[in-house]
Amino acid sequence: MAKSATRWRWACARGGAFGCLILAALIGCNGQEPSAPPEPPKQPVQTSTNPVPPPQPVPLDPRMHQPFNVAVVAEPPGIQELPEQTMTGKSVGKLYTEVVALWDKIQYATPEGKRLAYKATLDTELGPIDIELRPDLAPNHVRSFIALAKVGYFDGLVFERTVSEKSDTGKGESLEFIEGGCPRGTGELNLGSIGYWLKPELVPTAKHEEGTVGCWHGEERDTAACKFYITLTRAPAMDGIFTVFGKVTRGLEVARAIRARPVHPDDVTGERPLNPVVIRSVTIHGSVLDNPGAGAPSK
Repeated sequence: MAKSATRWRWACARGGAFGCLILAALIGCNGQEPSAPPEPPKQPVQTSTNPVPPPQPVPLDPRMHQPFNVAVVAEPPGIQELPEQTMTGKSVGKLYTEVVALWDKIQYATPEGKRLAYKATLDTELGPIDIELRPDLAPNHVRSFIALAKVGYFDGLVFERTVSEKSDTGKGESLEFIEGGCPRGTGELNLGSIGYWLKPELVPTAKHEEGTVGCWHGEERDTAACKFYITLTRAPAMDGIFTVFGKVTRGLEVARAIRARPVHPDDVTGERPLNPVVIRSVTIHGSVLDNPGAGAPSK
């Protein structure tokens, strides 16, 4: 009996020690509840005292971006004809609507103020002609040319007129140029628009050298529209009369080959080609100049 009591007390003692260990783990052997683990320190919220503002659009030079209704003459000046279709079967009314829709989308600077430069490549059946466009001289004429090219107006038209004559300066100089872009491909004097005519943009510093590109007009200077010309000689007699909007940078020999094509023997002016050279397409290339003041167009 004594042995059994001893074993029972030993077992209780063992049980009490085990219980003490469990209780100590829960509330501590000293009778106090354990403290909660410390929370990690909160990181201070970073607040910028100088927030970076979003880039603001650079104001556009009003001269470089006139709306369509300001840049053009809507009513036919003088006696002007307006065909329903071009020689390639394109609707003149549809082309007009597409040009108006594109007008405001053709920009000359990015929102950050970087200058946008444009080049046109004329793919002809005799080879390509590259033209550096000059919005600094004639922004509205350049915008019109770009829009016409983008809507496919020039595709399939021809160089309808070639000129080789003595200049009227009295100095015995030769005058040579080629003309393209007539909607009917005939080069008629009172025909050359799809529904709008450009106001002149004459710049005194714009001189007609070899490879000058300008907009052809009739007797009235505000009849310039879709027809353009490329000079193959100096043409000082044209200075201050026709709006210059570009310069040939490659393919002047192609333009000379176009002028050398035979003309109609019954043409009293000797200006209408027997087999006019076709303009297959006109492609516009745009590029961003990192430095707005750099890369100024050549004179």
